[in-house]
Amino acid sequence: MRVLAVLLLFVGFDVIGLAESNSAGGAARTTSLPQLRRTGTDPNPLLTQDMVYFWIAKWQRRLSLEDWSIESKIVRAWDLPERAVANIHWSLPNKKATIQVLNSTDSNLRKSEILKDTELSVVHELVHLSMSKLPLDPKHTELEEEAVKKLSVALLALEDGKK
Repeated sequence: MRVLAVLLLFVGFDVIGLAESNSAGGAARTTSLPQLRRTGTDPNPLLTQDMVYFWIAKWQRRLSLEDWSIESKIVRAWDLPERAVANIHWSLPNKKATIQVLNSTDSNLRKSEILKDTELSVVHELVHLSMSKLPLDPKHTELEEEAVKKLSVALLALEDGKK
């Protein structure tokens, strides 16, 4: 009887282990970094992958970029260029892009400002994408960056009903 109880115990742990690995494998495919965030001091991250996907979908539609496949990743500061809060990489022939946004853990902003700033960053990167067909000089990006920044801020101000 004791042997049967021990066997049932091992089988139960084995089944639980399989269930956890299957569910984690499915989620890890789309969102692995926020899971790492959960091991920190705050079990509920301020910025979630769902929020970023929502902003991408909303602004992708508004900027007529529906023919693009756009992924996103919430990343730590060391995964981005120095002093960057977001970036984008794209393949023009494949019409695929990946936007990386800064994990709220690494932000220097007040909590009340982080989400609005992240949405602004998503809009900023999508404006870059909308300009990707233009013949720009990769050695002199400061003019492009200035234009993208102004357009992004103006678009969000319109969203908020500001002048």
